[in-house]
Order: sequence, then C-alpha cells, then structure tokens
Amino acid sequence: MKYDVIVVGSGPAGSVTARFAAEAGAKVLIVERRQEIGTPVLCGEGISRKIDDWDMLEGTRWIAGRMEGARIYSPDGTMVKLSADMAGNETGYVIYRDIFDQELARRAAKAGVKIMMNAQAIGLLKDEGKIKGVKINHFDEERDIEADVIIGADGVESKVGKWADIDTTLKPKDLETCAQYTLTNVDCKDAYCDFYLGKKIAPGGYIWVFPKGKDVANVGIGILASLSEAGMAKKLLDEFIAKDSRFAHAEPVRFLAGAVPVANPIETVRDNLILVGDAARHVDPITGGGLTHCLEIGKIAGEVVGKAVQTQDFSQDFLMEYEMRWKEVIGKKMKRNYRVKETLLDMDDKTFNMLADSLKDYKFEELSTLSLIKALVLKHPTLLMKLRPLMKISE
Repeated sequence: MKYDVIVVGSGPAGSVTARFAAEAGAKVLIVERRQEIGTPVLCGEGISRKIDDWDMLEGTRWIAGRMEGARIYSPDGTMVKLSADMAGNETGYVIYRDIFDQELARRAAKAGVKIMMNAQAIGLLKDEGKIKGVKINHFDEERDIEADVIIGADGVESKVGKWADIDTTLKPKDLETCAQYTLTNVDCKDAYCDFYLGKKIAPGGYIWVFPKGKDVANVGIGILASLSEAGMAKKLLDEFIAKDSRFAHAEPVRFLAGAVPVANPIETVRDNLILVGDAARHVDPITGGGLTHCLEIGKIAGEVVGKAVQTQDFSQDFLMEYEMRWKEVIGKKMKRNYRVKETLLDMDDKTFNMLADSLKDYKFEELSTLSLIKALVLKHPTLLMKLRPLMKISE
C-alpha cells in the first residue's frame, strides 16, 4: 500500500489537514485506532463563532446551541459577563463533538481521503533513518503502509512525534487533567457558558457549565496536574455539582476523563513529517481550548503538504513553510498566553476576587490587554505589583 500522505488520527486537526491535502491533489489515508470517529468525546464542546467564516462544515446538525456569551465567576461569586464575540475560543456554539468530528471526516472523504478504522499506528517505517511510512495494527494484523509524508494528529504526548525524535513529553505544570459529566434534568436558564475560578474548587484551572439545550449541560473541570492527585478532578467536580441548586435533580448520561496540554508549542516539522493539533500543542494555554486552532492550522498544514506532493519535495526545509505560517497566525498569542498562565498561577483567590470586582462593570468593547490592566490598577492600586508582569507581556 502506498499513499502520498498518511494522517495518524481522525480528530479535527487530522481530518482538516487530510481534506486540504487531498483537495490539492494528494492521495491521502487517515488511520484511526478507534472503531468510531468522534468517540469517546474528550472535549467541553465549546467553539468560537469564527467557524462561521470558514468553509469547514455543512449544515447545522453539529450545533447543540448558540451562545450569547460567557460569565466568569470569581471565588467569592463576583460575576464578569462577556459577549460571545469577546469571550474567546470556547463560547459561540456548544456542539455535539461526535457529530462535529464525523462531519469533518465526511468532508475529507468527499475530497477523496481514504479512512481506515481500527488501525493502530505502532511505529514509523524508516530506511537508513528516512521516514518511509507507518507500521499499523489493523484488526490484529500488522501491516506496513508507505507514504511520502506522515501527519501526526495523535493527540497529547504524540507517539508519532516521539518516533520522529521530537520531544512531546509534557511536564505536570503544562498539563490539565479533566473530568466532565453530561447531565440531564438541569435548569438551563439562558444561553451562557459559565466559568468558575478558585484554587479551592479548581487549582490551576476552572470549572465550566456549557448548556446543550433546555435541560442538558456539560459540567466539567480542568486542574493542573502539578497541583492535583489521583481522582482529585472528579472529587472536586462532584463537590461543585452537589452544592449548585441547578443540579439538584440532575442525572448523568455521560462521564469523560482526559488530559489537555497547556504548554508552549513544540517543533512541528521533520523531513517527511509534521505534527498538528494537540500533538503540536496548538491549545490555548489559558483556556485549554484548541478546536479553533485545529481548523485554522489544519488548513495551513493541508495546503503546505499538498504543495510538497505537487513538487515532490518532502524535506524539512520545504515543510517549514507550515511552521512559519502557523507561527504567523497563533505564535505570538500562544507565547503571550503561556506567560499569562504562569502569572495567574501565582495569584491567590483574594486577587481573583479583586480582579473580578474591577471588571464587573467594564466596557469590554474597548478591551485591550494594556487598557484592561490599567483599569484594574486604577480601582485596586495594590494589584500593581502582581500585574506588572502582564504589563510587560502586553507591550
């Protein structure tokens, strides 16, 4: 078996990369270890309305609800409200992630991509150090599939990256451990995504409540691995649910657990190989949201790989166009947000309460990092020393 491109992983980044490579004329195969694309769902299921501007999906079957905005609650309950346009990558739509992933894969197949299910990548084919393809286990039968380019879209701590000598190991301080229930019999009063901060309820992270209809919601938690221990995420989430009256009669219809990188991006290119999505750590270090980046950067990856196939140049130098282009789109933002994450980790709950108090009446249509910090310091001068690192980041 011989292809121009093999994509390991059928998540959003993998499917979008495969689609745009195929549309550029490449013969593409996706290998997926699971028996069904999109399951299990490992996501809060929120995404920005930016997706409306991109030709990624057809129809609306993947949309569970359109959000009006987000509410952020400090440890003392002070609420800051943001419109959907100002709330970032996770508020705009709440989606059915399994259908979302399947629709992206369908668009890839429509472009000519072949999809092989129940196919576990177990290594790279190499000839004198040069990557020549992928070794897979397909229904308990080992097979070798050759390709000119390999796309690692295999998630957190990518094995494809490790096999290509890219360090994909994450430190505990750069990894969020997550747990989430989908609950029914929930009192969903309005179309807002809610976020709850506090070192006691979610150390190094936050709790979210995303409505998926009149009486269904995703309720989840992400906490920093360096600040947690086994079973802690579920325990804290259960405690939160037990105390909130909205969930007095709620019953779970789904429970999920997983991990999300909140790190700086890594090297993403080798000869004959690139990494995309979570494998490349294209996840916002503050929110842990990565779906928007998967789509935007996946398209770039597919375009570059398509050109590589057309020119028959699969060298690292040629494929570096991909890394240069994604850095132009999200590179500065990712570095800035990582530094913001590190600064926020040093703040206690009292500081978060002061921040929320300063922002609760802020006019967010005028939002910029520097103007926001000035507004915070004006109301609470004692915040100046703690916010000084953020002022340098915003310059």
